[in-house]
Amino acid sequence: FHWRPASSPDLNPIEYVWRLMKQRIKARGALKFPDTKEKMRKAVQEEWDKLVPEDWNKFIDSMPDRVKECKERRGWATTY
Repeated sequence: FHWRPASSPDLNPIEYVWRLMKQRIKARGALKFPDTKEKMRKAVQEEWDKLVPEDWNKFIDSMPDRVKECKERRGWATTY
């Protein structure tokens, strides 16, 4: 097995941001959930525009633990 941390979603900050945005769009509820491609594009842009450093600082702060667990699991999925 060859460990490739660069390919690990657990170590990729954009994966965390996408997950956060997906949660926020889902939290809009069924009545406001985008039901067309254009509405989805607009919702993604709105949520992207709302991002603040505190949103990704949690990810950055957890990096030492993420790297440690990724090493311990030899690149397999982590609890993050």
